[in-house]
Amino acid sequence: MVDFKVSKRMLVNFRGQNKVVGGLTDKDKIAILLYISKEFANLDREDQLFDKVILICQEIFESDNTTLRLWDGEFLVPVKFVKETEPPRRNLKAGEGYSGTVFETKEPILVNDLSRSAHYFDEGEKTKSVMCVPIMQKEEILGTLAVESERENFYIIDDLEILEALTSQLALALYGVRLIEGLVTARAREAAILNQLEWDLKMGRNVQSQILPQDLSAWNGIYFASHYEPMAEVSGDLVDIVRQGHSLTAINIDVSGHGIPAALVTMAIHHQFRRSVMAGLGLTEIMEELGEKLREQLPESTYFTAFMVRIFSDYTFGYVNAGHQRMLHYKASDDTFIQYDTKGVPLGILPVRKADYEEKQGKLEPGDFLLLISDGFSEQRNHLKDEVGVERIQTWLHDEREKLVIEGRGKVDLKKLSAAFIKRFRAYQGEVPNGDDLSFLFLYCGDSIPEASHYIQLAKQSNSKMKMEEAYAQALKAFSIDSSLKEILVFLGKMYYRDGKYKEAIRYLEEYLRTSGDNTAASHFTMGRAYYKAGMISEAKRALKMALSSDHSFAKASILLAQCYLKENAKPKAIKVLQQGVKNTPQSLELKTSLLRLESHTQKVS
Repeated sequence: MVDFKVSKRMLVNFRGQNKVVGGLTDKDKIAILLYISKEFANLDREDQLFDKVILICQEIFESDNTTLRLWDGEFLVPVKFVKETEPPRRNLKAGEGYSGTVFETKEPILVNDLSRSAHYFDEGEKTKSVMCVPIMQKEEILGTLAVESERENFYIIDDLEILEALTSQLALALYGVRLIEGLVTARAREAAILNQLEWDLKMGRNVQSQILPQDLSAWNGIYFASHYEPMAEVSGDLVDIVRQGHSLTAINIDVSGHGIPAALVTMAIHHQFRRSVMAGLGLTEIMEELGEKLREQLPESTYFTAFMVRIFSDYTFGYVNAGHQRMLHYKASDDTFIQYDTKGVPLGILPVRKADYEEKQGKLEPGDFLLLISDGFSEQRNHLKDEVGVERIQTWLHDEREKLVIEGRGKVDLKKLSAAFIKRFRAYQGEVPNGDDLSFLFLYCGDSIPEASHYIQLAKQSNSKMKMEEAYAQALKAFSIDSSLKEILVFLGKMYYRDGKYKEAIRYLEEYLRTSGDNTAASHFTMGRAYYKAGMISEAKRALKMALSSDHSFAKASILLAQCYLKENAKPKAIKVLQQGVKNTPQSLELKTSLLRLESHTQKVS
């Protein structure tokens, strides 16, 4: 049974529409992910795993029915469910019904009222609302999981997100279970089983790789390179990056142990880390959150170490260590390495508070880099049993960087430096297998920042003197030198917008939002306004809704969103937006006036 309480949901009628009240809180989501990780790690048979999945879905989603289907090469076969349906379940082809559609598209769906979806609805069907999610690893889909209710509008997006997280762990656990079951019969068919196990673990690795940072594009002149290599296909190491506009937070984690149990724990850590960063917590507060939220849910004798660094727009940074390998800082100005460490203990062993951790500060200069690295590199031995050691790592990086400086005429290609480091490591390691999981993350402060900054300052001066042609030329020159600098992207976006060149403005503003991680209401409103001016109404609505989700009292965003609906001749939706805006910001005379005008015009027309 689930040993924690989740908020019970209810359906209430509000202004003629059914609304969900209650359901999953953020605390529930963390507890559920940890519960799933812990429970799946202790299962060793498929039937146990399938029973556990059905039980979890019933308890956290309050479902009337849950159906697990697996693909047998021709059909989606219902292998586990709570109760038989009317009409009875049958094998489905790809594209048939909601489960077949999810299997074919590999995309989850949430249907609030099946009776209004004729292509999904069978005659006599009692199910009214359903969530259905594909069970898959990177390139292969294994089946589907459907959570069903006999009440319409019973599930919301938060439910769908937690179901997707559950199926990701289910896919990984399924390969683990098949591994264990395969070992039981290994004596009878050893060769075939070993081949299958190798394939299963590789698929498990693909599932876990989905939580690794996929976007390594530069952030405000900071460039990234990473390496992730499990000792046995799946890993207890994790690197992650979270962008937040004016800051960037990175972490390197090492979970004790190896294989599938450690890999499942990394998924829960990944979720809690991102949630804590987005909540605006400081580094020591995040360490406390990671320790306390996860400690009681970890499998017995499991703990993890972590090193976290947060870089700000002025290239100062703070860092905290929780028993992890020290961070390396290469300083280009004097061609030396510094090793950074702070007071702090590993997480998951004992209760911790933020006071148990110490935050220190530093600053990056152009050409510097930071390296977060797991101890699998420094503790690797060669055929003579000699460890690599941190000093040797520094020597390799120094020598390879010198080669790249000469080759690049003063500039360093970070991808080449990362590849050269791995090559030196392999040469030292020889034929000796990896002794631990391996991971690292480079954070490199671009050599070109001073030159690009010089041109952007010239562009600003020209702009203030109304020398528009010079301002554009200098800003574009800065962009060609380093296209990741936030200051350049925002300046060009605003210049083009001011001059009525909206599509050009959109190009730079989109790049700014994509690379910076800025999720503020003001930034999304600026983006929405540019879309609106360019006649891209659907895109404008999306951006303005994101602005209002960040700040529901943003009156200008409500007014412009209403104007988007009016462009589409959807007056009722425009009125609803303004009514909600007045409710959220009752002091706004502009909102009240806009609403009165629209309601008055609507009444005259009618």
